[in-house]
Amino acid sequence: MRLILGLLSVLPFPAQHMGSGDSVQPRDTVSIIESVTPALPDGVDVDIIGSDTFVRVQSVGHDVMVTGYKNEPYMHITSTGDVFVNDGSQTTLINGNRYGDVDTSKFVESAIPVWRKIDTDGRAMWHDHRVHWMSPKRPAPIDSSGTVLEWKVSMSVDGVATTVAGTLFLREKASMLWWLAGFAALLCTVVLSVRRRREFFAVTFLMSMVGVVVGVMQFVGLPDGARITPLILMFSTGAAVVSATSIFIQRRGLASQHIALSLNAGAGATLIVCAWLCADQVRAAYVPGVDQEWIVRMLIPTLLGVGLVATIDGVMRIVRNTTD
Repeated sequence: MRLILGLLSVLPFPAQHMGSGDSVQPRDTVSIIESVTPALPDGVDVDIIGSDTFVRVQSVGHDVMVTGYKNEPYMHITSTGDVFVNDGSQTTLINGNRYGDVDTSKFVESAIPVWRKIDTDGRAMWHDHRVHWMSPKRPAPIDSSGTVLEWKVSMSVDGVATTVAGTLFLREKASMLWWLAGFAALLCTVVLSVRRRREFFAVTFLMSMVGVVVGVMQFVGLPDGARITPLILMFSTGAAVVSATSIFIQRRGLASQHIALSLNAGAGATLIVCAWLCADQVRAAYVPGVDQEWIVRMLIPTLLGVGLVATIDGVMRIVRNTTD
């Protein structure tokens, strides 16, 4: 398992605009923008990406200056769409870690902004400590609505001082009853594995393909720069390829049944790993990249159930046939 995680850590996934060191993850906290004062002109939008992970400002034809934690110039979007970050601002350094766990002792803040161009599309997206909870420990809400804190981010739009205000809420974790979907899938595939061999192999393949589709939806559901590591997509694709191969070999005749069983078991093991790595997306209040969160919450336990049956069934039949 460590080898798998190590390989995932070096894969060339899209870089974040600010290289914040924090990716969009399933979370139980969510930041909501509640007011922008004064109202933004047409062509300027601000929103929160990934529950509470990034603040994003998009501007077309306007000059936007975002203020850092010490009221210093931090992020600049020009009227032509060029996006700059101030490397002379300590805010830039601190934003390199979700909890601000960086060494600032040797950082010398510059009185004059040190601008570095990071994009040309009029979009700035950065990790902002003002809009999330600054601890890995679960926060305690201060009222019955789940309020954790109220926040403000200052900026200027065409020279007009603007304040974006919002609230960070703690949402309840999703019910563990979602895992019953995996139990139901396990029972159904057990019946198929006993009675209908070809249909059972097909179920492994079809569930893998469903995982591929949902994985694509999840990956493209977030903007470039905020996308999560596509675990569901990668593992489901691998399982689908292996499972399809097992079906092809199975149809060649009984002489190839051991190979087909081994491959189907391998596809099942891949689905198990996928479900294990993505388990937090079942229990978290926020699931990255998918508006219909129930789809992912239902999918992952189902992949686990199908994967368990495919793996155990394949191993047991191979051992039994070898012994006989």
